[in-house]
Amino acid sequence: MTDPIPPPEPLPPLDGIPDPHGADCVACGRCCHHGPHTVHLRETDERRLSPDELARLTETTGTAGFRFLRSVAGACIALDRTTPGRYPCRIYPRRPDDCRDVAPGSPWCLAARRAGRLVPLPAD
Repeated sequence: MTDPIPPPEPLPPLDGIPDPHGADCVACGRCCHHGPHTVHLRETDERRLSPDELARLTETTGTAGFRFLRSVAGACIALDRTTPGRYPCRIYPRRPDDCRDVAPGSPWCLAARRAGRLVPLPAD
């Protein structure tokens, strides 16, 4: 039996509502910090990425062959962490729909800001 993968180390929580136009998204990056098999790709997402990007940035799991963006050191592989305190996405124009759903101020966004990483939303 293998040890379960530990959750990613969260970033410090952020208070408040983000700019609704996304101006502070690159300075936040909390939604891009998550564990493996979090960002699922659908067929439309796969078509937006080049064959090279699919090979480098994604992985498939199990016999069903679900495709996910890879997670490295607790963050999305597409996250550019070369500049401290900045978290731009390397594939932003082609990002998956799962990422597009985490709009500024959405429940996913606010939960990630509070937790310091992307977390499942509680059931209603």
